[in-house]
Order: sequence, then C-alpha cells, then structure tokens
Amino acid sequence: MINLIERSYYDDTKALDSNGDDATNTQHHAYWQEMRAQQAHIARLQKSLREANHKTRKLAQELRNERKKRHEEGVGNKDDHSGSVASCPRCNSSLEPQRPHSGTWIMHPDCNEFMKLDDHLKDNLRSEKQKRLDEVLSQMKFILDTDDIKDSYGKWSCCGKEEYKAECGE
Repeated sequence: MINLIERSYYDDTKALDSNGDDATNTQHHAYWQEMRAQQAHIARLQKSLREANHKTRKLAQELRNERKKRHEEGVGNKDDHSGSVASCPRCNSSLEPQRPHSGTWIMHPDCNEFMKLDDHLKDNLRSEKQKRLDEVLSQMKFILDTDDIKDSYGKWSCCGKEEYKAECGE
C-alpha cells in the first residue's frame, strides 16, 4: 500500500485509480491526502523556523551594534571604562528608562510561557540560544565593523599571533 502511495505521489497521480476496488481507492486516496497535509505542515514549520532564525540573526546584530555604540560612547571616560566591549560594564549594562513608568509591565505571552517552564528547560534553552548566537557571530565574523586594518582578522607572518595589536613573539 505504501508503494502505491509513493508511486502516486512521485510518479503518477492516477495510480490510486488503477487498482479497481472503490473502497481500496478511497482508503489510498485518504492516505495520500494525509501525507500531503503532513508535508504542507512540515513546510509551514520550516518556513516559520527560517523566519525565527532570521529574527535571531537580526536581533544579534542589533545587540552587537548597541554594545559597540555604548562602548564607543564610554571610551571618553577612562574611569568608567575597561577597554573592551566584552568586559565593559557600561557597554553591557541593561538600558534603564530615563523616566519611570506609571503603569505596570505587561509581559508578552511568549515570555509568560517561557517563565512557566521548568528551570532545567530554561537553562537548556538559554544555552542553546547562546550557542546559536555564537554560531551566527562566527559566521558573520568576516563582515568587519570598520575599514580599519586593526579591526580585521588574520595573523602576523613573522610570529603567527592572531591579534593585530599583539607584540611580536618571534
């Protein structure tokens, strides 16, 4: 029966009608329709996943741009700045509103759903999120923030060091 369904799907749409018995044909047709419905559902899920991945990449880039902007603003104040975006508390602090709100915070339903999950599930999702963000950043590493050579990736031919500002260890 599966052979018949596969043949009807891949080769000939009239293959279901070629076996004679109407009850059997109706049953085969029902299987074929169910298979089509499942494939359509899979296609919708794949599209949704692609869209979610696109949003994740876009948010990662926005976060990176915001951190870079905050880092550049903080460079002028040496007392409050540690030198690198990753270790700078000013660059990585959360944005606080300038004026406090008089209303209450209404959490998005997705966030509410996430908050209801078990702690181990939340931890797993957070670690997966970090892995995916790291993957996106590594894939986009070749897109430089500036045209300055010091911001590029590479290594020194003399000593093999991979940091542009590193001292020569030859």
